[in-house]
Amino acid sequence: MSSTIMEIQKRYDEISYDSLFKEHSRLIYKLIINFVKSRNIHLHSSEIDDIYQEIALKIFKNDYISRYNDEKSSFITWLNIICRTTAIDYYRKNLRWMESVLSDVPARGAEDGPEAALFSLPAGVLTDRQAEVITLFYKEGLVAGEIARRLGITPPTVRSIKFQALDRLRAHYGASAPAPETNTPDHPERRKVS
Repeated sequence: MSSTIMEIQKRYDEISYDSLFKEHSRLIYKLIINFVKSRNIHLHSSEIDDIYQEIALKIFKNDYISRYNDEKSSFITWLNIICRTTAIDYYRKNLRWMESVLSDVPARGAEDGPEAALFSLPAGVLTDRQAEVITLFYKEGLVAGEIARRLGITPPTVRSIKFQALDRLRAHYGASAPAPETNTPDHPERRKVS
């Protein structure tokens, strides 16, 4: 039995969070990775690190260690539940951001509101130029002409870079490209049979 579990079971007034993360950081990473793989979610290693940090903050901020009860669940089950729910919250937050990106509608003035906290690009997916264009378009709400002037390139180049970046993001998040709109009805009219 690890010293952290023994420490929890003794119910000291102040439990060392430091020892929890020193002794169980590999287990936490393994639980995150296993959950992500089981759900077929594609995340970069930096995103796994982000989830780990959110787990640490959640455990510390909500004082989960003092509320752990070994009669209700094992330590690993308790830790697994925290890892799972945090990974789900992280992924949902990214999906909300991706929905706004994939809808291809810029969010004007989003840098001032709560959406600014949701804006984060996955590491290693986009080139620096693509990340710059996407950030200017979606976070700052600029249009192609404004971005072109700021970066010293032409508006068609901005649109091309944006298109390539969105393709990469769709592939990364496993989303398909939006279907082109047509003026044909969803169900063709049927001939009446007499």
